[in-house]
Amino acid sequence: MTTEILTGTPAADGIGIGRIVTYRRRAPSAERPPLQAGEIEPELRRFRDAVEVTRRRIATARATTAERAGQREAAIFDAQSLFLDDPAFVGEIERAIGERHARAESAIETVTASVESMFAALDDDYLRARADDARDVASQLLQSLDGGEASTAIDLPTEAIIVADELFPSDTTRMDVSRLAGIATERGSTTAHVAILARALGIPTVVGVAGLLRRAVDGQVAILDGDAGQLILSPDDNALAAAGERMALASAERERLATDRDLPAVTLDGERVELRANIGTSAEAAVALERGAEGIGLFRTEFLFVDQPMLPDEEAQYTAYRDAAEVMGERPVIIRTLDAGGDKPLPGISNGGPAEMNPFLGVRGLRLSLAHPDPFRTQLRALLRAATAGNIWIMFPMVATVGDVHAARRFVDDVAGELASEGIPHRDDTPLGIMIEVPSAAIAIDLLIREVDFVSIGTNDLVQYTLAVDRTNPALAAQYPAFDVAVLRLIHDVLATARAAGKHAGICGEMAGDPVAIPLLIGLGARELSMGSARLDAARQLIRMTDSTDARRDAEARMGRKT
Repeated sequence: MTTEILTGTPAADGIGIGRIVTYRRRAPSAERPPLQAGEIEPELRRFRDAVEVTRRRIATARATTAERAGQREAAIFDAQSLFLDDPAFVGEIERAIGERHARAESAIETVTASVESMFAALDDDYLRARADDARDVASQLLQSLDGGEASTAIDLPTEAIIVADELFPSDTTRMDVSRLAGIATERGSTTAHVAILARALGIPTVVGVAGLLRRAVDGQVAILDGDAGQLILSPDDNALAAAGERMALASAERERLATDRDLPAVTLDGERVELRANIGTSAEAAVALERGAEGIGLFRTEFLFVDQPMLPDEEAQYTAYRDAAEVMGERPVIIRTLDAGGDKPLPGISNGGPAEMNPFLGVRGLRLSLAHPDPFRTQLRALLRAATAGNIWIMFPMVATVGDVHAARRFVDDVAGELASEGIPHRDDTPLGIMIEVPSAAIAIDLLIREVDFVSIGTNDLVQYTLAVDRTNPALAAQYPAFDVAVLRLIHDVLATARAAGKHAGICGEMAGDPVAIPLLIGLGARELSMGSARLDAARQLIRMTDSTDARRDAEARMGRKT
């Protein structure tokens, strides 16, 4: 057969050689006649039984994943379980059965399509990918309606490369992953849960491969290149030999990097760079620590909110924050207050008006918290209480003015006073900081730095707002690189001003873990970088190979400030 190269989006790095195994999902149900009056109650019972079977299946999948990949990845299934308690999902399906007389299968498919459309309309990659969870739960409900309790294992030959329209986390739990050489899908995103799971399990994965199922044939030899985002069908001997060599080298490199984990991240000329981790759940703190993180540079608290049918209460938040602090001990844990609103709606929080014309410039981040005092106070109470368990720092997102900081500080002072009057243990000396994500904050850094204990530069939004470019828009990304002179000058000036003021400054955006950007950031003055835990080993090695003087000269030239 002739070699053919299919291209998609890299979702999990690495390379695998194997044979194609196609996996096709269940086709939509044929249209079914509406229920008769006497059939409604039995149909509701049938659906509720399916919910309970699915609940048990998800619990089993969670346990299996925890054993294979760890607790952090297993938490994926916690999000799925919530759908089974969500009135907007299960409740709506029951209403479709009870009030519109729809068959259970039809009701599930209709409601899932509606939920999927809602998520697809969001601008946030993470939230948009939650549509996958809804489809996965719906798929399991349909299986439960069809087949009852037992979940069927998916038989695989050794060195299988799975190709599918889309793949869900529940599918992977039914596979012997030791037999998987790779995954390729026509749909999906890098933020989908199955992509997260694939990265945790070390399975090379490519998503968004157009025409995949039309071109790949069962049993066909292929190379799955998760680094380049390619699936090479019927490769020749030279390509197979080259892929085999890369696999051997990658294996040796992983082993070598892991052995350097205890070495400090110091440049060739002796500049120390602190490496911290970005996490989204308290369970990830243990993984970060294991991989050599010197602290948590960004704990996104949105995960506590977005997958919940109701806002989390103080105790639930306190427990999550305390757990992360206890894992990290004396190491700093920077916890960002809720960064939602605008394009990221939350249950229980509404602006009470029409949809915003431009949510990225709307009521989001700290603005949302200030506009909704009760949930903000609840989060601050949980944070100040949890701070007694470790070294928690509180960080506010999307700060644009000095007035924003003053308003946030007043809330913190009020909450600390409440806790003191109630006799509840807490810390009232918790460091307070802000994210530098918009040009106004970067330009006014000399004023803002007086009001806070630390700053962290969120490069994703800073690039977007400085260049007025949606960084996810492929039509614009190439024209407006993240290394634009305006962005670099803002980063440099924020770091220099913070350093002059004796305040801590870090970088936690995507650039912080980018191998191309790391030397440049060091040249701009960065001495603390925070990134996904999986990138820490490679970043440490890169820093140890970097000369900060050379990096500074390069940064000055890129800023047009060469002396």
